[in-house]
Amino acid sequence: MKHDEPLVSIIITFYNEEKLLARCLESVKNQIYKNLEVVLINDGSTDNSLQIAEKFEPYFENIKIFTIKNSGLSEARNHGLSAIKGEYVTFLDADDELEKEMISICIDKIIKEKSDLVLCRFSVINKNGDVEFVSGWKDNLKDIKRTSELIPQMFSYGISETVWGKIYKSDIAKRIKFVKGIWFEDTPYLFEYLFLASNAYLIKESLLKIHKRDTSITRRVLEEKRILDYQRVFELELSTLKKYQGKSKLKNKIAKHYLDVIVSNYLFQVIDKDYIINLNHVRKIFYDTLMTFKKVLKDENISLSIKDKLQLQLLEIHRFLGWDLSNQIFKFLKQKRIQAINKLR
Repeated sequence: MKHDEPLVSIIITFYNEEKLLARCLESVKNQIYKNLEVVLINDGSTDNSLQIAEKFEPYFENIKIFTIKNSGLSEARNHGLSAIKGEYVTFLDADDELEKEMISICIDKIIKEKSDLVLCRFSVINKNGDVEFVSGWKDNLKDIKRTSELIPQMFSYGISETVWGKIYKSDIAKRIKFVKGIWFEDTPYLFEYLFLASNAYLIKESLLKIHKRDTSITRRVLEEKRILDYQRVFELELSTLKKYQGKSKLKNKIAKHYLDVIVSNYLFQVIDKDYIINLNHVRKIFYDTLMTFKKVLKDENISLSIKDKLQLQLLEIHRFLGWDLSNQIFKFLKQKRIQAINKLR
């Protein structure tokens, strides 16, 4: 270890990950960069995950293992943030892996470029162990240096909205809390970090392996929580925007992005119709959030394009034609998007 190498904290939370945690920790153990602080948060596991974590203690000079009452990913990450001592911090899910050069390459760039944030790419791995695709950020963004330029990219699929695949300055990261009890908690966290930070650097290499799982949120059958939590994220984004920018045209982009989410939720309803528990209730929740969205558009004076206004109206045609006929119309109009959703799932 070089004397001038800054300490990097890696926060790994886990809940009943006995089958995958060792693979994750092995990837941390194999890092070329050695000045690491490994912070493990056992979120009330009832399997052998904790014992597996403890077996790795001898391999790290600086490791902390905490066990908390099962509270969810947000609370576990917040606990980790409160415990770290590193100058920089990254998040790693217990079912994923770092490439051995990940920390080394990211820290080299964050220091040389005097950045508050680095973003790398990641490879999505299927059940057969093959790379399905590489994601993280789009090629046309390679010259971006300011986090303010990355903010709108969150809402046009330019950068990944996940907190993993990135390294943060701890003094900024610790100022933000993950919102307890919601899915998609990464998005509001990253959104606020981009406002608080100044400089960013995008790394072209894929330095992370993300393993697809049947239990992931993107692969679950549509349920009430998915619909309501996306609405909550939308509200948090608008609130954060007001906090840091006041009046901003970005709210139109945020609304457009959320409309895309609403359309996706409708299409999940089309795809999952025969498997959704309490289908009528889920459809009611969907319609209620749609009406809430329309009210926000009016209250916030948010304007949509003519195409999006038509799409918004189309989402209500089940009121006049019934859900079955409405679903058939969407199957015809959104064939490619339905195929893309099925591919991801």
